[in-house]
Amino acid sequence: MVTRKLPFTRFLVLLGLTSLSADALAESQAEIEARIRALNTELHQLRQQLQQIDSSEDAELGLPFEPLPVEAAREDLSERRLLEQESSRNPFAITTHRTNYLLPVSYNTNQNRANFRNISEDASVESTEVKFQFSAKVNLAEGVFGDYGDVYFGYTQRSWWQAYNTDASSPFRETNYEPEVFIDFDNAWSALGWVNTRNRVSFNHQSNGRSSPLSRSWNRVYLESTFQRGDWAFTLAPHWRIPESESEDDNPDIERFMGYGDIRLAKRLNNNHEVSGQLRGNPSAGNIGTQVDYSWPAFNSLRAHVQYYYGYGESMIDYDHRVHRLSIGFSLNPLFSATGLNR
Repeated sequence: MVTRKLPFTRFLVLLGLTSLSADALAESQAEIEARIRALNTELHQLRQQLQQIDSSEDAELGLPFEPLPVEAAREDLSERRLLEQESSRNPFAITTHRTNYLLPVSYNTNQNRANFRNISEDASVESTEVKFQFSAKVNLAEGVFGDYGDVYFGYTQRSWWQAYNTDASSPFRETNYEPEVFIDFDNAWSALGWVNTRNRVSFNHQSNGRSSPLSRSWNRVYLESTFQRGDWAFTLAPHWRIPESESEDDNPDIERFMGYGDIRLAKRLNNNHEVSGQLRGNPSAGNIGTQVDYSWPAFNSLRAHVQYYYGYGESMIDYDHRVHRLSIGFSLNPLFSATGLNR
């Protein structure tokens, strides 16, 4: 009898071991993910300690310490990735997308007076207004292609507010709404001293939410690649406009002024000062838009911010109107932060 019961007993033991191994596998997956996050944090801390040691040794020899450009770029990539992961796992945290800023003094020497008559017929447009931008994103999925590819929903709102124009009841002259769904691929490959820190594919909608004759909108697919070399960063973002029917197209000639993509070059200076230049437009048509931003730490987490824009394409309503604007105010996320290098 004992001999006959042995196979059945072995079967029960194997079945129990299989169940335990499945539970152990589920637990091990969670433990492995937690361990990876802990190791990434530890690796970041060790790199900082090593940099401090090297810096102190060079200081004793009277030599200035500067990390190699490739290593500095990889360090920034690791730090940005770690911060974004921590933010996405916190349900009470808002992850920034593009630069968030408030520019209370924004002076434009060439306001679009003709379009403003559709907003107010009793008062003229003021040259000084308030310009601000709010931008945030939400992580939808991680590692959709193995260990690569994070999917996000992003939303950016940029407004030009005639706050000081009390004769016209201080209206919002223009607001651009820009929702998008995109997938980010964080990379670390390098060539010629530059590190490709990120590639992005995005479906992007942009409109001003107005009715005719002020309605402006378009849909795009853009590819954005960011390259970094130490304190330098370069972003190339070509886009393709999704065609619309003639009856629904509010701005059929927008590519003649906005062009087919954006180019951005940024530099981090001493004491965490940052300067960037952005170029867009259609050179073949002679229509160019340029933007220069300079920011530096002010107090707490705020940065003093100066922005200069000249040319076409600053906003949807002014895509075919030449703007000459100087703005002063504050911004939140630095360029060389978790998401600051987004255009």
